[in-house]
Amino acid sequence: MGDVISVGIIGCGWPGEAHARGYEAAGGFRIAAVADLIPQRRAALLRQFPGAREYAAAEDLLKDGSIDAVSVCLPTHLHAPVTLTALRAGKHVVCERPPALNVREAVRMNAAAARAQRVLLYAFQRRFGGHEQAARTAIAGGLIGEPYHVRAAWTRTRGIPIGTGWYARRQTSGGGALADVGAAMLDLAWFLLGQPRPLSVFGVTHSRLMGRSSGDVPGDVEDAAFALIRCEGGKSIELAASWALNQPETQNGTACRVHGTSGAIEVYTPHGSVLYRDFRADGQCRQNPLKPPKTTHHHALMRHFRQCIAGRTAPVCGGAEGVLIMRMLHAIYRSAERGRSANV
Repeated sequence: MGDVISVGIIGCGWPGEAHARGYEAAGGFRIAAVADLIPQRRAALLRQFPGAREYAAAEDLLKDGSIDAVSVCLPTHLHAPVTLTALRAGKHVVCERPPALNVREAVRMNAAAARAQRVLLYAFQRRFGGHEQAARTAIAGGLIGEPYHVRAAWTRTRGIPIGTGWYARRQTSGGGALADVGAAMLDLAWFLLGQPRPLSVFGVTHSRLMGRSSGDVPGDVEDAAFALIRCEGGKSIELAASWALNQPETQNGTACRVHGTSGAIEVYTPHGSVLYRDFRADGQCRQNPLKPPKTTHHHALMRHFRQCIAGRTAPVCGGAEGVLIMRMLHAIYRSAERGRSANV
């Protein structure tokens, strides 16, 4: 592999486009090939990267020996088979979230990356946002003491994804709102908490509003999920996720609050991430907006990927972390089905 890393984009929808722009911004990459079953989507990405080769099937792109790394931006049920094939072909991989359909697939992906001695990085993009990076830096600097609880939510009032319909089918998505938006917020909360070992969860899921609108795709997944996750060291995560939920319009979107022994951080405010500390007896405190880094989002993700490939750092959310995220998600589903807590 030369100084410039040749990349293939597998799946040319909006995640694939975002990955491609991230590679371009990070530098040191060249978009060498794109693959998608839909010709119009391939053409749209090729207009942005006219020198790239075009494939309809992912399998054909992965046979291209000149490609060093790939982004897997496909429906969830294709994450494991395509990633496993890519790793066997000697490619480094960035795979979209959630990692896989189930824990078993995530375990296989982690083992395959270790055998191939290739980088497997999951695109949990919220770790790389400006607000989120600022919060993590402040926590790592001890500005809130020891973090012990995170409240994280991504609650859409009305936002059931339609697309080609695969989101709403468990056999292709692995789950509904929890597997989709919930996975992103769970990963962020766990990351900000310091990635303590998860122990047990209590979760509930609902499917109350699916199919109520004329544009909804019939499905067999949940439209909302809520969970409390207990972690090692007495730490905990409170999670809420929904595609459809009756709530005030102001609550539509994301929220993340990190509580520590000497302070707290509100990650999402109109002023960016805000640090609260120096609490008085009456609860009043000092507020300090946190400055985000210059490199954020997919630009930061792909720069991190390049550093991983060069051996300068380990993936912040690699194969092993992906396994634990999947174990937490499926423990929530098991708890919801059984009506009692479940071990992770």
